[in-house]
Amino acid sequence: MKIILFVCLNACAFITTRARSALITPQIMSRILNGRETDIRDHPYQVALVTSKNHEDRIVCGGALVKPTVIFTAAHCTHVDDNTLRPNLTVLVGANSLGDPKGKKHEIRRVIKHPDFTYDVFDNDFSVVVLNSPVQYNERAQPIDISEDDHLGGTKGIVSGWGLTEFNRPSENLRSVKLELEDWDKCQDHFPKPLHPTISKNHICVKPDERTTTYGDSGSPLVIDGKLVGIVSFGRMIDDSRKATVFSRVKSFVNFARNELDEFK
Repeated sequence: MKIILFVCLNACAFITTRARSALITPQIMSRILNGRETDIRDHPYQVALVTSKNHEDRIVCGGALVKPTVIFTAAHCTHVDDNTLRPNLTVLVGANSLGDPKGKKHEIRRVIKHPDFTYDVFDNDFSVVVLNSPVQYNERAQPIDISEDDHLGGTKGIVSGWGLTEFNRPSENLRSVKLELEDWDKCQDHFPKPLHPTISKNHICVKPDERTTTYGDSGSPLVIDGKLVGIVSFGRMIDDSRKATVFSRVKSFVNFARNELDEFK
């Protein structure tokens, strides 16, 4: 089955002029056509980042619940440019869909973007979101442990999120897919300099695979053996199945989170 990558037009508007002139900008907040519906009880760590405009909510990104008040997500999900916080942002927990009556919306107390993230480099694409009130754990809302494994190439992981349906529309329901990870050195070959972002040791890549059904929203978790490994960062260009999809390596940012948050120590 052929994959068609859908690029969110709103995301493109967030890209700086300097980034456009310097390199081929990562296709952020991207989704892949189709996907298998799943249940939040199978991915209780999955959360949605929601914005509201004119009294209408929409999911803009995903995230991972790691502590009762702590969410890990991508920096480009929380900020519309290098320094501006995305307005009217809340976190939806324990929900299969935006309208799920069993979901719980949480207000945000604090957002901590990695200080070295910029839209023109796209390394360190990582933010910590601190909630106003703790998540009450149940079968639909559970934290996930963080993987300490450095050797991930060739292993398979699961990504969940709100991807596109076969009709090229954002899915109302949570979806997931199993993906094979690419060796780091091979990942670099997919994004040659100077026209692409530098692939650093802070990145993990998923192999190009035309059988893939959904990569989920940016900021959503990549999970291996029940532990959090990555956060969706950026993807390939439109309809280019030769390119890998890139994740922020969560292990690279654990010390940053610990230094910034008493809640994470």
